[in-house]
Amino acid sequence: MLPHRFALVIALVGYASLAAAETKNIDRTLPLSATGTVAVEAHNGWIQVRTWDRPQVEVHVRIDWPGLSASSYRFREVTVDIDGSVDRVSIRSHLPEQFGWTLWSLLEGSWSGPEVHYTITAPRTARLDIRNHNADTDIRDVNAAVRLATHNGVVRVANLVGPLDLNMHNGWARVEFASFTQDSRLTTHNAWVELTLPAASKFDLDSRGHHMLVQSDFQLATRAAYSRRPWENVSGSVNGGGPHLLVVSHNGSFRLRSK
Repeated sequence: MLPHRFALVIALVGYASLAAAETKNIDRTLPLSATGTVAVEAHNGWIQVRTWDRPQVEVHVRIDWPGLSASSYRFREVTVDIDGSVDRVSIRSHLPEQFGWTLWSLLEGSWSGPEVHYTITAPRTARLDIRNHNADTDIRDVNAAVRLATHNGVVRVANLVGPLDLNMHNGWARVEFASFTQDSRLTTHNAWVELTLPAASKFDLDSRGHHMLVQSDFQLATRAAYSRRPWENVSGSVNGGGPHLLVVSHNGSFRLRSK
């Protein structure tokens, strides 16, 4: 019986390896005004956003489900809706109600589900509204407002010109502003966030937290402690003050760096 069991395992591994190569691709290009909004709702995978000066959004989606054949009804049920108008483009993933166990996950003893990878190119001045669960987000060169809510995700934002509204539950984020001229807000729970601003930035910092560590390269004109642990709640003006930077965190770490 033992040789038959090995043969079965080898056959399952071979099948899972072949199935792992299966992918589904979706490509769409839609018009969008320079001040429009790109809205994304995602689950698992990663989101990459880049910008250009064209009045349109280009979306490429790759759907992977390791260990599951492309002919499976579960794989076929994974879809992404892309629609909208010149003012707003909506991108939303639809997943099966129950992922189920795949051959690969049975062998590995772990739960496996689909991963959806988004590559989005949008107008440089278009607003972003992104909500994701278990997805990594990489955004660069946006000259508009960015609103991002993530659960168990990794966030990277580079060369941002515009306000930021970041809500994180678990995970970590690195955000680098090209300039800081508008009010921004960070709300986190069990998350680590590093924010980088130009050294000459003028702003007012208001950080409030519970079991939160705050570190700053900037010299505050005033420093106030509202609890027994002065590093948890810090407020003050930088370079004479300016836009409001609000940080609210529970069991998190916030690092403010200058460049």
